[in-house]
Amino acid sequence: MKFALKPIALAVLVATAPLAGVTHARAPPVPRAQPSAQLAPPASPATKTPIATKAPEDWIIYDDTTYTPVVDEVSRHLAVARKAFDANDPKKAAAELRTVAAELKAQSEVAARIDQARARDENKLAQDSAKRMAATAMKLDAAAAALEAGKITTKAELDKAIDKVARADMERRWLVSDMTTWYPVSEEPQRHFTDAAADYAKKDYKAAAADIRKATSYLRLEAGRATGDAKQELDSSVAELDKLAASVDKGAMKDEQSMARSFAKANHALALEHRSKAASSWARKEYDKAGYELKAAAQGLESGAGWVGAEAKAGASSTVTDTRALGDKLASGATWTRDEIVKGFDSLGNSINEPGKKIAGTKKAAPVAVGS
Repeated sequence: MKFALKPIALAVLVATAPLAGVTHARAPPVPRAQPSAQLAPPASPATKTPIATKAPEDWIIYDDTTYTPVVDEVSRHLAVARKAFDANDPKKAAAELRTVAAELKAQSEVAARIDQARARDENKLAQDSAKRMAATAMKLDAAAAALEAGKITTKAELDKAIDKVARADMERRWLVSDMTTWYPVSEEPQRHFTDAAADYAKKDYKAAAADIRKATSYLRLEAGRATGDAKQELDSSVAELDKLAASVDKGAMKDEQSMARSFAKANHALALEHRSKAASSWARKEYDKAGYELKAAAQGLESGAGWVGAEAKAGASSTVTDTRALGDKLASGATWTRDEIVKGFDSLGNSINEPGKKIAGTKKAAPVAVGS
């Protein structure tokens, strides 16, 4: 189909999109409901302070085109290592790389112990990720030794030592990352998409490409903990966005609608993945995690529908509002009912699938068995 989103509409979308990149104010937790026959309350007797969204601390840039946000211990130490290298302090850079290696080893052990109650494909991913992260840790130790021996003298050589395969395997650490790591930056892809649209409208193609690449970095991380259909959609979007960024960088993109379509597809993939993770967390009775996954899925739905057009965004608005409210209940420890959960997953799935038809999305949100 042809998207109705013209350049002027892109500018309007950018102007009206919620401000990201700063800590967002959140609505207060939903009051606890009175007990009912269908009530299935979590054990927490009081609500919890919600996690706020925020921008990453910094960026690590490889080969001038691959971005990694600085959001956790692995990326923090990698960033320090590269800055130390730039400051001609190979000893400190090597020490930081060894710290990254140690962190990856620890995370690989966590991945290896993924609870058997998890879905079979998720457990298989964890086992594979554990091996890859451990192997990457060894590669980082070798790079540290090469640094100290003076065998690495340029950033290009350092990037080569930490090659693309190792960087891809490091992204698998997202599988074992806590919600306090991934949720704060869950709104960042959309912020960079809107910034890219604004930059493109101003013919600042380099800046637009950089923002597309920054948004893509989050999809890569999310793909590191995805399985099944959601992973396929994320991997497909990453490949599509990489091509889009290269085209935009050269000023060679002729069909502006392809940008909106790619952004819509990426957000659709994120919504699918977060809903899938919400279902997994729900099944394990990790209600707070399920709540944050639902809130992130609502963000993906709203953002994706917005790129499809005003009609799609209006059609999704009610579900977005309801899903966020339900996510707040679960995340804060407020009381909920089984009927709310059933309706929430069903409505969210249907709403994700609707714009998916318009962007030729090949995967759909699967039914969720809430249980009794």
